[in-house]
Formats: sequence, structure tokens, C-alpha cells
Amino acid sequence: MLGLNVNLKGLSPPRPPAVGGVARTVISRPRDFAFDFVARDFFANYQRWCPQVVELEPNGSAPVRVGMTARQVTMERGIRSESTFEIVSLERPRLFAIEGISEPFSSSYEFECEAQGTTLIFTFELREIEFSMRPFVKLIRAALQDGAEQIVENLRALIETGATSAQPAGASQSN
Repeated sequence: MLGLNVNLKGLSPPRPPAVGGVARTVISRPRDFAFDFVARDFFANYQRWCPQVVELEPNGSAPVRVGMTARQVTMERGIRSESTFEIVSLERPRLFAIEGISEPFSSSYEFECEAQGTTLIFTFELREIEFSMRPFVKLIRAALQDGAEQIVENLRALIETGATSAQPAGASQSN
């Protein structure tokens, strides 16, 4: 082909690029507070900002640490899905990230200091899309982007109320 003599035997077809969503928001709270709400208290708070998660079981006890795994069950649009993930980064107060073990996904929460509080950047990626779903990549990307934007809005609302893992979102904490 085109004068190239290339042996393709044994090579797998190239994977399409990851598909994901990225969203950011400014939270009117200090970075340490925002980081602790997301990372340190992850297993107490995750279902509060991500209501699709209907079951969450960490494999181990506190404190949250790199290498810790968990099983989650999500319910979205009537579809139940189960996966396991691992905490892959915990860099206080800057970064918290997880990666799917049973499913090819990753998500990260980055925290940057701002004069008015904290910028939170949430990223979610599906590292692989099944072949049968590839014609729908644009729809999947749009859905992931909408989901990322909803996640940061949920987090902003929860963190700005001052709610801790032991308080409902409507209760505020005095400083």
C-alpha cells in the first residue's frame, strides 16, 4: 500500500481518544476547606454531590489514601451500573483523583487558590468507548460535559453552605 511494506500482523487497531468533560467553578471558601470536603471526607460526601451513586463501599477504613479502592453502584436514566475504582492521587490541598479498575474511567478534582476563594476544576474521562458506541461519541461527550458541570455546581452549593459530612446541605457552619 503506497509503496510501504508494513507487517500489521499482531497489531491491534488504534484506540480512539478518550472522551470526557471538564468544568470549573469558583467556590467562596478556602482551598483547604474545599479539598477536605472532597478528598478527606470523600466516602461521606461523594453521594451528596453525585446523586447517581446509589451504593458506595470503600475497601478499607479512614483515612482516605492512595491505593484505596471502592465499589460503587450508579443509577442513571434507569440503568444500573457497578464498578470499582482506586484512589490514584491525593496531593493535599491541590489534587484528588480516582481511576476505574473494572471500567475505563478517570476523574480528578483540582483546587487552585483565588482571591475570592477556590477554583475547582473537575475532569471526567472515559478512556475507552465500546466499538458499538463510537457512532455516538458526540452525544456521549455532551452528556459527560453536562454531568461535569452539574458536579461542580453541586459541589459549590454544598461547600459554600459550610456543610460538613455530618451536616445536611441546608445547615451552615459558623467560622
